[in-house]
Amino acid sequence: SYVESLRTLIQGYMRPLKQPDGGSIVDPLLVDEMFYQIPEILEHHEQFLDQMVGCVSQWHDRQTVGHILIHSFSKEALANMYSAYIDNFLNAKDAVRIAKEAKPAFHKFLEQNMRENKEKQALGDLMIKPVQRIPRYELLVKDLLKHTPEDHPDHSFLLDAQRDIKRLAEKINKGRRSAEEAEREARVIQEIEAHIEGVEHILNPQRKFLRQEIVMEAKTVGGKKDRSLFLFSDLIICTTLKRKSGSLRRSSMSLYSAASVIDTSSKYKFLWKLPLEDVEVVKSSSQTTNKESIQKMISRLDEDLSTLGQISKLSETLSFPHQSLDEVIKDLMASVHKELSEKQSLAFSMTFLPTKLEFTTASAE
Repeated sequence: SYVESLRTLIQGYMRPLKQPDGGSIVDPLLVDEMFYQIPEILEHHEQFLDQMVGCVSQWHDRQTVGHILIHSFSKEALANMYSAYIDNFLNAKDAVRIAKEAKPAFHKFLEQNMRENKEKQALGDLMIKPVQRIPRYELLVKDLLKHTPEDHPDHSFLLDAQRDIKRLAEKINKGRRSAEEAEREARVIQEIEAHIEGVEHILNPQRKFLRQEIVMEAKTVGGKKDRSLFLFSDLIICTTLKRKSGSLRRSSMSLYSAASVIDTSSKYKFLWKLPLEDVEVVKSSSQTTNKESIQKMISRLDEDLSTLGQISKLSETLSFPHQSLDEVIKDLMASVHKELSEKQSLAFSMTFLPTKLEFTTASAE
């Protein structure tokens, strides 16, 4: 069944699309992307199938199959084939999507082929099979070991085969998890693209969404404007922001902090986008300067309180009546305490003020 599925991919899809007239249906470069490593994987499994058929045709009580499994699944070349296929899997699916959008004839071709192939499976269902296959061999060998006595000549072969297939499965599963993570990232970016009016073609297999930030843009004319920044691993996008009535203001959202990756209660319109490599973020120095100035004032007021405390103690040593002096010192200390409290509150509040940022870019746009 697995070999038949691989043959369907080659004979039913790849070869017809590679024919001279196939270019009218889909770009040949996209075909190469869709079926990357499939011919090599098929060739390997056809050889494995032939060996297993030959073994079963000469079956006897002491027959072994483990040596065939070892020969087939301990090859580094096989691990490289599957790893390469899984690493490219998202690109292959993306190639199918692009081809569907580019030419309606390709979409019709897929529908017709699904009706005609024996398994009645769509192209996507066939493409996922190599991703799922190797773990099934691991389960098969485990089942064979349960029914193979330890004194049977195949038992030791099956143990070695189990080790080799497990190692291969672990390597492939690691790649599979990476592919699944990449697919989740792709869905996130597609959702963002769908919610921003005027933005297009931001889907990239290497791109990751990091966070959304609601900011205020300071304009020389027209005052301040609400803006939404979408930060990706290699790109920043700026949009207008229009909140629907009753929507909550959320200052920032990351991939892991909301049910939806962005604030879907608002409307966005594309303004500009820039590659991060062309952007320099400069923190405004004015806030830093103000904070430093307030901290210096707090330090001086602390020193004043300490000095007034010392003066108060010295006044107690005077033999001459000093009630008026004590009242002046008391009033002065109260004033300093009040001023110090105000400055400390201001310094605390400034800790939570939004940072003003300036973008500079080398881009001509």
